[in-house]
Amino acid sequence: MAPSVVGMQLSFVRAVTRQGGAFTREQALDICSPAELRARLRRGIWRRTPWQGLYVDGELPDDVPALVRAASLWLGGDLLACHTTAASLWGFDLRFPEAAKSEPLHFLGPADIDNRRLRGLQVHPSSLGTDDAVMIAGVWCTPPARTACDVTRLGAPIDALATLDAALRTGWCTREELNAAALRMRGMRGAARLGRLIPLADRRAESAMESRMRWRFLDAGLPAPDLQIEVGATGRRHRLDIGWREHRLGAEFDGHEAHMTRAQLAADRDRHNWLTEHRWTLFHFTAVDVYRRFEPMVAYARRYLLSPTVIMAP
Repeated sequence: MAPSVVGMQLSFVRAVTRQGGAFTREQALDICSPAELRARLRRGIWRRTPWQGLYVDGELPDDVPALVRAASLWLGGDLLACHTTAASLWGFDLRFPEAAKSEPLHFLGPADIDNRRLRGLQVHPSSLGTDDAVMIAGVWCTPPARTACDVTRLGAPIDALATLDAALRTGWCTREELNAAALRMRGMRGAARLGRLIPLADRRAESAMESRMRWRFLDAGLPAPDLQIEVGATGRRHRLDIGWREHRLGAEFDGHEAHMTRAQLAADRDRHNWLTEHRWTLFHFTAVDVYRRFEPMVAYARRYLLSPTVIMAP
């Protein structure tokens, strides 16, 4: 191979590496013919993206980071991933897969950039600037605390507390950092929600649905429940998702009851009976309760919480 060809190949590899595995048709044609490009695509050596004339290395996982890096190259300019797109990179995007696929990737630019929707992309101007950008998985994006606050204030109310719980659970940010990010957003749309929910966020929440269930109780004005309550006696210990200790009341989210085996069902009933014997009331709720029948769900808890306080045995 001629030295000039080798040099072009090395230059191409360096450019693709620098671009996170994404490259343009023009860059590809510097090292191969159109027929060779098509052949590499057929063999899976390279892979198409949703944007015409833009490809990625076929060895890269077909995941969000690879797609975001390709989109960044297609957009050009000093843009960074934000909102749910950044949340997916930080590991606390709570959207269902179907919704995530149908929504655009979100990017942030300077305050004077046009707020525009492109093919599969949404570009937002930023009044807070982009100087705090952080790189993760080869992508420049908003920092984790800022990302969590953006998703919380702009997303559906039922997902707000769950997003903050998940952000803390990943370990990428602290409550202090969330408070600092929220302070910068004062006066922005949805910012009041941050002030109410950040003090209630808890990294101990083990799932988004558990957080959504807890939010329903809080939104109805009930006292804040504790999380991961341990109940022990007679040599046994059990843990409840959330509950109110002084009332011996617990609530559990059942996400996989339809797939429970006989052994799991028997163990669950034995646990429930044991808690009842030790004067605990345990409610079980599902996604239908959390999303559609939340008023009866809240009413069950309210009746117990408004009854005379139970004095717990030492």
